[in-house]
Amino acid sequence: MKTQFISISKNEWLTDALKNNGYNMIPSNIILDKTLTGIGATHGELQAERNSIIIEPNVPVILGKTENESNYLAVYAKTTEAQVRAYLKRSDITYKKLITTPESFKKIRKVAIALNIDIYTDFFCLFDECEKITQDSDYRPAISQPIHDFFRFTNKAFVSATPLNPSHPEFTNQDFSKIKIQPDFDYKKDITLIFTNSFINQVSEALANLAESPCICIFFNKTDAINLLIEELKLTDYKIFCSEKSVKKLNERFVENATDTVELPLAKYNFFTCRFYSGLDIVLGNINPDVIILTNLATANYTAIDPFTDAVQIQGRFRSGFNSLTHITTINPQMKALSTKEIETKIAVFKENYETARANHSTETDTFRKQALLEDMNNLKYNDFLDENGEINHFAIDNYHNEERVKGYYQSMQNLITAYQGTLHFNLNVVNAIATVGQDDYMIISTAKGVKERMKMIVETLERIRIDCENGLLDDERRKEYIRPLKGYAEYQYIAPIFYKIGIKGIEKANYLKGEINKAVKQYDKEQAEKLRFSPEVLKAIEAEFETGEYIAKEAIKVRLKNLYNAFHIDYKVTQDIIKDYFDTKVHGASYKLVRFNPKR
Repeated sequence: MKTQFISISKNEWLTDALKNNGYNMIPSNIILDKTLTGIGATHGELQAERNSIIIEPNVPVILGKTENESNYLAVYAKTTEAQVRAYLKRSDITYKKLITTPESFKKIRKVAIALNIDIYTDFFCLFDECEKITQDSDYRPAISQPIHDFFRFTNKAFVSATPLNPSHPEFTNQDFSKIKIQPDFDYKKDITLIFTNSFINQVSEALANLAESPCICIFFNKTDAINLLIEELKLTDYKIFCSEKSVKKLNERFVENATDTVELPLAKYNFFTCRFYSGLDIVLGNINPDVIILTNLATANYTAIDPFTDAVQIQGRFRSGFNSLTHITTINPQMKALSTKEIETKIAVFKENYETARANHSTETDTFRKQALLEDMNNLKYNDFLDENGEINHFAIDNYHNEERVKGYYQSMQNLITAYQGTLHFNLNVVNAIATVGQDDYMIISTAKGVKERMKMIVETLERIRIDCENGLLDDERRKEYIRPLKGYAEYQYIAPIFYKIGIKGIEKANYLKGEINKAVKQYDKEQAEKLRFSPEVLKAIEAEFETGEYIAKEAIKVRLKNLYNAFHIDYKVTQDIIKDYFDTKVHGASYKLVRFNPKR
C-alpha cells in the first residue's frame, strides 16, 4: 500500500494540514493515520460540505460528538428507524451528518432504501478509530457488520491515530493508499512503566504517592477487578465508567457509582474500561489528572494494553493534558504467544475440518445424521472466522494475529519496553519493582488447579529464591521470609526436601509425577551414598578402623563397617562382602584376612 507523508505543525488542525497538500476534505479510498489524537479528523468531517456517515466504535464517543447538536444524528441502540427517517427527510439541513455505531448502521441503510436515497453515492463514509474493528471483533463480532457496505461507498476512508494494517482484500482491490501525518515537533509524552509481581500493593503505593492529586483516571479493562480493587483499597470517592451491561452487574452488587457515559465532574478516583480508551474527549477544564494504566495478567489477558494503540489512545483522551502517566503491569514468561506461521497453520487446520464437515453434511441423505453433522459443524472453531453471511471475516483473523502480537509483549520486561520504544510516542521511565517472590506469586500458588500445578509453582518459586541467594541478592533473613508462606502447603512439605536434593532440573525431568520423582530421589540418594562412602574422610576412617594381616570375622566386619556408615550418615546397604570394596582380602571360613587397603572405586 502506497503511503503519502503529510507534515503537521504544533496546534495545527488536520484539515489545515490536508489543505496544505491539496485536499479540501479527507480524500477517498484512504487509510488516514493521524499519528496524533485530537487533531480534528471527525470534527473536520462534520464540517465538510458533503453528506457523511461516520461510524464510531462506541456510544460514549457518539454522544460526545452529537450533544447539543441538532444538525447531527446519533444512531445507536436507542435510536429508532422513525428518528432516522425524520432526520433524513429534513430539508433545513444542507449536509446530513449521521454518527452511528457499527451495529446500528443497518438502520440507516434500511431507512435510506425506503426513502429511495442512495447512501453509497450520496454520502461519504468515515470509519473512525478503525483499529477497533480488529481489536474488538472477537467479543463483538457485529462490529464488522458494515464492512461490506463500507466498500460499496464511492467515497470512504478509514481513520485513526493508531490504525492497524487490515488484511481485507478489498483494500487492495479498490486501490487504497495510506496518508501518514508526520508532526514536525516533539510530541512524545513521559510515561513511567512499572513492572510488578505484587499488583495490588503496587497500585496502593502509586495511589498513596498521588494522595494530593485532585483527579486520578485509571484505565483497567475488567469491571470485576475494578470492583475488587476499590474494595481492597477502601476507596470511597470514585466513579466507574463501563458498558451498560457492566453497570447493571455492578448495581446488583450495590455498587452505585457506575455509569456508561462520562459524567462531570469526575471523582477523585475514576475507572475506565476499554470502551473509553479511544475517540472520547475528556475535558476537565483547569484540572490536569494523573493517569494510571493497569495490566494484571493474573486477572485476565485482555487487561493487556497494546503500546501501539491503547496506550497512545488513552493518553490522548485528555485534551488539556495530564499531570503524570503511569503504566503498572505484571508479566508472564510462561504465556505462549503464537507466531504468524503458527496462527496460519491453525487456521488452515480449522478450515480443513470445517470444509470436511460441510462436505459430509451436503452429501448426507439421512435427516437425523444430517442434523447431527450440522450441529457439529456449527460448533467448530472455524466459525469464529466467519461473518453472519458465512463468509470469511478478515478482521476476525486480524484479531487473532493482533492478540498474539500483544501477548508476546508481556512475556518479558524487555519485550514490552521494546514495544513502547517502537511506538515513538513516549519518553520511557522504567521501574523494575519485581521482587524475588511477590504477592501475586503466592496468590497464583493458592489458586493453582491440582497438586501437580501447585507443586510446579512452588518449585519454580524455590528456584528463584535459590538463584537470588546465589547471586547475593537475598540475605538469609529475607530468604526465610519468602519461604515462610510456602510452608502451609502440603505440596511444599513433600517437594522442598526433594528440591534441595535433585534441584528443579531433576524434578522437571520427572515431569512433576510423584512416582517418577521418588525414583529420581532414590537414584540420587544411591549416587550420593556411593560418592560419600569413597570420600577421603570415610576412607581414612575405614583404614584406621581395620587392622591388616589379621583374620576378622565377617559378621564383625559387617557390624563395624555399618557403624562407620551410620556415623557418616551413609544410606547404603552393608553386607559382609562390602569390605572387599576397600581391602584386598583372603577368605578363611567365616573370616576375612585384610591383606592391603586398596579402595576399588
